[in-house]
Amino acid sequence: MQALNIQRTGEAPTACPPPEPLHPNARVNAALKPSVPRTPALTAVSDASLLRHTDDSPDSPRARVLLVDDTPSNLLALEGVLEPLGQHVVSVRSGDEALKALLLDEYACVLMDVQMPGLDGLETARLIRTRERTKHLPILFITALSREAAYVTRGYEYGAVDYLLKPVDPNILRAKVSVFVELYLRGEKLRQQALELAERRRVEEELQRATELEQQLVGIVGHDIRTPLAAILTTASTQLSREALPDAQRKAFERVARGGERIQRIVDQLLDFTRARVGGGIPVVPGAGDLNELCHKVVDELRAARPERSIQFDFAHDTLPGVWDLDRLEQVVANLLDNALKYSPRDTAVRLRTYEQGVDTVYLEVQNAGAPIPAHLLPTLFQPFRRGDGPGQRESLGLGLYIARSIVEAHGGTLRVESTPEVGTVFSLCLPRQALGDTRAHSSCAGVAAPMTA
Repeated sequence: MQALNIQRTGEAPTACPPPEPLHPNARVNAALKPSVPRTPALTAVSDASLLRHTDDSPDSPRARVLLVDDTPSNLLALEGVLEPLGQHVVSVRSGDEALKALLLDEYACVLMDVQMPGLDGLETARLIRTRERTKHLPILFITALSREAAYVTRGYEYGAVDYLLKPVDPNILRAKVSVFVELYLRGEKLRQQALELAERRRVEEELQRATELEQQLVGIVGHDIRTPLAAILTTASTQLSREALPDAQRKAFERVARGGERIQRIVDQLLDFTRARVGGGIPVVPGAGDLNELCHKVVDELRAARPERSIQFDFAHDTLPGVWDLDRLEQVVANLLDNALKYSPRDTAVRLRTYEQGVDTVYLEVQNAGAPIPAHLLPTLFQPFRRGDGPGQRESLGLGLYIARSIVEAHGGTLRVESTPEVGTVFSLCLPRQALGDTRAHSSCAGVAAPMTA
């Protein structure tokens, strides 16, 4: 194989065979005009056309390779050898120009002649290493000096990563440069990914802060509304307790009381929502109680409000004791029963069922015979601000099921739904017999699929 015999400064041109052909239509010789982007002058290193060419090929990024040699024919020969790599080759003719070029752009590596007038290759390499930006830049020396070990060692001491002696084998030169180009491009890709990741994290943190601020404002407003609302409800209650109140005024105060109670429910939901999203979950205070007794209490209240509707009990045992926050569970059961009544025909019954499974797990099911929930709504049914299409739903915030699931999860339990034309809609609540103080602990409901109503 023929080697690339690069001419040394001050030597008379010697006849040497051209390097091995790079491809069938290209040879490295004095008349060669390489197709690789070439920058023969320092002032053109950051030329706009070069930058446009780089930007036009985002899928095939290119690296810059700096060639430093005071002999134009040597530069031309090196450019021809590196042409198949398809990178941006920048050629300069002195150590001073090389230092200036390195101030303007980033490079994958430098190929530098050792013997140059003025600032030689060794001193240029030493100065490159003193700059923080270029202290790790790979430098490959190309020299016609002898293989004397002391001189080669001196080159490595001045920052060389490799030392090529003339005549240079073109294939070896291309292989060495391609390694540094690949390392450089991989590093650039990693840096770009790191920047994108940092930007994505910054945006996510800003969104998180905005969300937390919004939820905190909701909580603050909810607390501030309670004081004037309490005054309104107290005034309405006092007036309604008067026996001699005229009918027109009684109806007006009844409307005020109903509106105030509705506002109270909305405020309570907003505060629970804020606790669930900002405070790390809805707090529960477990205490001993009977789940069946709680269900009787909730049903009695609903029957008084809706005497025309039928709610049926199906209790596997007379009592179902456990340790839970009964006030919070009352909120969950009332929400599930209220939804069942809203979304089922008036002439059908709503079924409430409780039973136990083993000694550590209890279940509560609420079933209605209404039209099944559309399949596309099921994945988001427990998300906040999701409302149904039934009557009165425009007055709802769509927080009931979200809060109900948050309360159940605070106990270490689960809340699921099944809705089919055959079964109707069944909400199944699984609870550990004793509410978990730490919801991260293993729950008896974890991974358990509740047996649905037949």
